[in-house]
Amino acid sequence: MTKIVFNQTLDELARKWFIIGNEHLIKDPRLFLLEYASTVNSICEQLLIHDGISFKVYGENIPLVILINTFGIKGVEGLLEDGAIEFLLWNPGVTYAIDDIPGIYPLQSMGKFTSSVHSDPEASIKSGLEFLRDPLPRRVRRHITRKALKRYKIPPEKISKDATDFGHKGYNDNLFQEFGLPKKKELIELNVQERKKLCNLATQCLQLTILSMYQYSTYNSFDLLKLNRSEFANLKDANLVDDVIDTVFRIEKVPDFSKMISKGVLDIKDIPKFRKTKGSKQFRTWIDQVSHHTDRYDIAKEYIDAIIKPKSFSHTSYGKFLRVVSVTALGIGGGLLAGPIGAIPGAVIGGLTDVGIGLLDSYILDNILKGWSPRYYIDKQIKPLIKK
Repeated sequence: MTKIVFNQTLDELARKWFIIGNEHLIKDPRLFLLEYASTVNSICEQLLIHDGISFKVYGENIPLVILINTFGIKGVEGLLEDGAIEFLLWNPGVTYAIDDIPGIYPLQSMGKFTSSVHSDPEASIKSGLEFLRDPLPRRVRRHITRKALKRYKIPPEKISKDATDFGHKGYNDNLFQEFGLPKKKELIELNVQERKKLCNLATQCLQLTILSMYQYSTYNSFDLLKLNRSEFANLKDANLVDDVIDTVFRIEKVPDFSKMISKGVLDIKDIPKFRKTKGSKQFRTWIDQVSHHTDRYDIAKEYIDAIIKPKSFSHTSYGKFLRVVSVTALGIGGGLLAGPIGAIPGAVIGGLTDVGIGLLDSYILDNILKGWSPRYYIDKQIKPLIKK
């Protein structure tokens, strides 16, 4: 299952408020701070419940600038290094003819962009960083650019044509009847409103294909998902992940991440480090495993079952063998400790062979062998924040 969620709201916010020529999109300038805070808080929440976010970038990478303003240079570098954020340079598209031109097919695929910011990741980053109020030192700018370049994806050029062909063929095959566009006339006879609707369906196909190609989750809803096409088989609804979080937090009677962030209970600057903890990673893995459920009762049952029957390494044959051998080894001076325990990645054994069984159990064996449940994350990482 996918653990990367696709986000286009940050790019929409950036282009609406910072790109000259888009002033017509702004209905009330006083709404900027509210919209900005809401979008940033949503990004923070997504970082806490998903393994990563792929940000849509159309041209200048202004989303990178907003992330730097939010988490700081070090925070963004850490997120890039961990693969927690990446960028999808959006260059495909489908358009439709506004004027009635006899004999012309209704849809056209967008050709390859000639401007570098829309086709070259490095130019996209460079032009985006120019939106910073305080320019970065040259060394820092080059450093963050190199890291960001490693996290860029560019959709294949032919995808626009494929989506356009899908729109034309889908109409001729009467595939869009249930979407309000039945085949009642020839393709070249569609009026402007019908062409617009056909373009919307072809664009949905394009977006869904890209999301499925990279196995991204999405919060967007798509009419075309009703078609159950194989191209969209890998697509996962990110709203299901939200349902898991909401159900668990309701059971534990703790505020959701959004409220904790907006009220300052969880400092935004701490999120890159907070999400890197072992408990946070385990919790996200558990969420992903149960997020196929669409019923909250089933989610609650999964959570309760995970608490009652936690997955414990000590219940396995190797886990039981490890405890017996390790404790026995302590009793004879630690002669065997470097063997079975030392084979476990991350175990720190050297120098502890003479401190007693209690300390070994508390700091090493218990952490390795004890069962983990999602409640451990709630009790050890979430509730302490609330009690501060």
